[in-house]
Amino acid sequence: LAITDEQKTELEGKDAFALKSPEGKIVAILRNFEIYEHNKEERCARTFGLTDERHPYAEIIYSSGDYLVGGDLEVLETIKYGDGLDEFRLTPRQLREEYKKRNADAVFVFQLRNPIHNGHALLMTSCREELISRGFKNPILLVHQIGGKG
Repeated sequence: LAITDEQKTELEGKDAFALKSPEGKIVAILRNFEIYEHNKEERCARTFGLTDERHPYAEIIYSSGDYLVGGDLEVLETIKYGDGLDEFRLTPRQLREEYKKRNADAVFVFQLRNPIHNGHALLMTSCREELISRGFKNPILLVHQIGGKG
């Protein structure tokens, strides 16, 4: 989670803090957290393979806080968007259960913002083939579709 200088000062010395929904309801608690310097350029380069601030998600990163905070997250209530897709938004625990149910011995993830096209399909297929050539018997693909800039 990106935080500002002011938020960093406010959090220093605390053991935990609450995360709230846009409506102000507490939805999670972050405990045993650490605060890191937010190397925005490196994050963009490693995530997107670019550092151009005009990229929609790079723009979000560059305009966010100068620090990152992470730790042990206790989710009290899963956020629902009410857009008809909530049933497909699984928690990490639910995903692990699904992988186990499907006897996955490897999971590879493809995250994209736009609809899947032939280039994406080729990447997904070649990744699966590579995993099989390395000895995996049942690699499972997780497609993480993220929305466009709102």
